[in-house]
This record gives sequence, structure tokens and C-alpha cells, in this order.
Amino acid sequence: MSPPVSEIDQVAAKVAAVPVRLDSGPGRPLMAALLMTLAAALFACLNGLVKQTNLLGMDALQISFLRSVFAAGAMLPFLVQPIRRNGFAYLIPQRPFLMLFRGATASVGVIVWMTALTMLPLAEVTAISFAAPLFATIGSAVILRETVRLRRWTAVAIGFVGVLVILRPGMVPLEPGTIWALAAAGGMAMSALLIKLLTRTEPPERIVFWTNVCLTIGTLIPALTVWMPMTPELWLLGIGMGVTGAVSHILMTKAFAAADASIVIPFDYARLPFVAIVGYFAFGQVSDYITWIGAAIIASSAIYIARREQQLTKKSRPVQD
Repeated sequence: MSPPVSEIDQVAAKVAAVPVRLDSGPGRPLMAALLMTLAAALFACLNGLVKQTNLLGMDALQISFLRSVFAAGAMLPFLVQPIRRNGFAYLIPQRPFLMLFRGATASVGVIVWMTALTMLPLAEVTAISFAAPLFATIGSAVILRETVRLRRWTAVAIGFVGVLVILRPGMVPLEPGTIWALAAAGGMAMSALLIKLLTRTEPPERIVFWTNVCLTIGTLIPALTVWMPMTPELWLLGIGMGVTGAVSHILMTKAFAAADASIVIPFDYARLPFVAIVGYFAFGQVSDYITWIGAAIIASSAIYIARREQQLTKKSRPVQD
């Protein structure tokens, strides 16, 4: 089982198809669907905890640090067995500069994501984050030099139409929070691309270890500039973020181990209705139908891209895309 990571990395793992097993065969589709749906529900609760912490006066920078610290704490038990088996040398990366760059981008990504959550309704941020696979597809072609043919480019174009539906440029003012949400989606895509590169030489536990080290250090310095004293309520919220984040990732990992990715990934988009429920009952947020339409367009495109990626991965010969 892979160790828990941040929200950015949870989404990136799905986009990059690592480190979870995506070629596990038909397996148990009903169990996989249930596990991923539960993971999506916990992800929505996690975002709600972030929002509530911000409403109590904590800045997104400090929230990012707390989330990183509790994620690091949840990670430690997963390192015991690999270190016992291989020694502490197991943690030494083969590509240290790429690992540090991945950690730095993850730190920026978490801060951007938390900032977006504090500035926009939860459902809107979640809907925009669905664009991450679209950015990842572009990045795989431009940065990784992977071949992306007409069908996936068409899906990317349709997906960005969904983004425009949500943003409604020229009809409603472009809010700063929207920019942060788009940047977070781009950060998820970059994280996915770097994970793809790193998993060629590094095991998942090592990647997650260094990511959490970089996250803790990288978010601490900005957090100190806005630090507010911790109250018992804030400590409980921080622990809640750590627990829900860890459990949601474990459920996600088990879902991918139980069934084929093409079955599992669509259920990840249940995050939107769950987030909408949390936003409505906890914060009185109401999402308009245009956001739902845009999210449906983006999700459909992203699901197609994921299915197509898996089809091409499973085939030993090149396929006309």
C-alpha cells in the first residue's frame, strides 16, 4: 500500500497512473466503485475542514503547513518495513535534483490549492480541478515528448470548453480565486508529469518521503509570516485533515488495486456532489447549474483521456489515436 500524500498528489497519482496499480484486471468492480466513492466523500470532508479552519482566522499558508505536517506523520508507519528491509539507504534518491524540484513544485501546489479553497466555493474549486488531466495531456506531449494524437487532443479541446463554461469570460468578472484554482489544476498536472519521470528510477515510498520532507520545509517558511496561535479547536481540525487525507488515499489505493482504472476513475468525480453537499450544509454555498454543466464536460473529457491512455498502455503495438 502506498503511503498517504497531499491532495495535490492524490489527484496527480490518478492523472499519472502511479504509484497505484492501474492494470489490476477486472477484479471486483463493485468494491472498487464503493471504495473510490468513499475516498471522494472523505476528500470532500477534507476540503470542508480546510474551509472551516480558514473561517476561524487561519491563513492558507499556515493551513498548508499543518496539512503537510500531519500528512508527514501519517506517512511514517509506511516507511518502517522498507527501511528495515533495505536500510536508510533506501531513502537516498537516484535523481536528487529532480526529486527536490518535484518537492518544491508540490509545496507551491499545496499552497495554491489551499488558497483557492479559501477564496472560492468548494464546488467551483473542485470543478476547475477536474481540468488537471487536460493540462497533463498537454504537458506529456510538450515536456515528455509523448505522442498525443487527434482523439485525445479533441478531448482536451472539449474539456477546456467546459472550463470556459464554468469561468464564463466576458459574462462574469474573473475572480482571483479562479486564477488560483486554475493554477492548482496546472500544479496537479505538473506533479503528475514529475511522478511519471521519477517512478522510472524511484519507488513510491521514496518519492512520498521526500515530497513530505520538502512540503514540511517549503510550507513552514511562508507559514511563519502569518502564524497564529494554535487553539484546541485548530489542533482538532489539523488532526482531522491528517486523518481524512490519509484514509482517503488508502481507500483510493485499494480501489485501484481492486479493479481496472477505467472502472475506478469515473467514480472519483463523485467528489463534486459530495463537495456541493458539504458546501451547502456547512457553509451555505449553492452552486449554479452552469458550474455543473461545465464540470460534466470536463469530467467526460478527462474520463475519455484516462480510458484512452489505458488502452494504449495495454497494447504492445502503436495504436492510431
